[in-house]
Amino acid sequence: MINPYKRQDVFSCRYSSHARFSYRVSAYHVLKEKQCFPQGCIYFKWSCRLLEKGKSCVRKYHYVGRLCDGCRYYEDEKVHLQPALLLTAAEYERFLSQIQEFDDWIESLTGREVEFYCQIDSVKPRFRKEVMGRKNYFRLNGYVLVVRKGFIDRESFEDIFYIDIAPAQQERYRLASGDCFEAKGRVSIDRGRVLIGRTNRIEFEERSQQPTWKNSEALVARQVATLFIHQPEPCLKCPKGALVDVSETVHGVEQKRRELYCLAGIVDPRACYLFPHEKMAECIFADRALINS
Repeated sequence: MINPYKRQDVFSCRYSSHARFSYRVSAYHVLKEKQCFPQGCIYFKWSCRLLEKGKSCVRKYHYVGRLCDGCRYYEDEKVHLQPALLLTAAEYERFLSQIQEFDDWIESLTGREVEFYCQIDSVKPRFRKEVMGRKNYFRLNGYVLVVRKGFIDRESFEDIFYIDIAPAQQERYRLASGDCFEAKGRVSIDRGRVLIGRTNRIEFEERSQQPTWKNSEALVARQVATLFIHQPEPCLKCPKGALVDVSETVHGVEQKRRELYCLAGIVDPRACYLFPHEKMAECIFADRALINS
């Protein structure tokens, strides 16, 4: 079993915010989150003729928003975007069959506790960031165990999945890269990712004795963590790269996204001293994609 929702070779979208991903978008984003294929989506692009010229807003605002409606300098443009299908008709039919098979499997696991077996690839602190106006709240919500393959309910899962671990569990078990164990938990889909939560009854088959996170170290990393505008693939796979769930309230509307932080405090991935050779090619590729966009 694999997770077809994480495929990024099915659709592409020219929406500006996708530029940092070279306009590659996951199948989950298109089919489930936005549900924008094949009809596309419509949004309004706001602009201000004064702010674009570097002048001050007559209403003393610092950015363009819904409160600008009615101002003679305010403009909005209706934009219609449609994801492009990168597969042939036959390939897309096979992909939809994989989606159906995966959905049926997930539904069979929903609402019950299942056994699973895995070998940990990496352990990362799970942070949550809440943005309220000019204030940011950066909290440690536990840890995520990244697994490249394993068994879920006796089904071989040949894809990445994630295990949610509470801070108290990490302090007790000191889970580390290379550890093999059996446990029980509940399977869910988190924005296209297979996530096992409420983990319990952990029984180790092998301990790697590798260094790992403590709560005190994670809280220190939170203080030095740096935000990356782009999300290079090697940084996502790096033990020090953490995707942070961000919740921001704008004009009473909650917006959610994920941001990539370096827990080692590296300011620029091109200057990384941890794995410089592996990261350099990806960073150069990201820069070129941005220039060409």
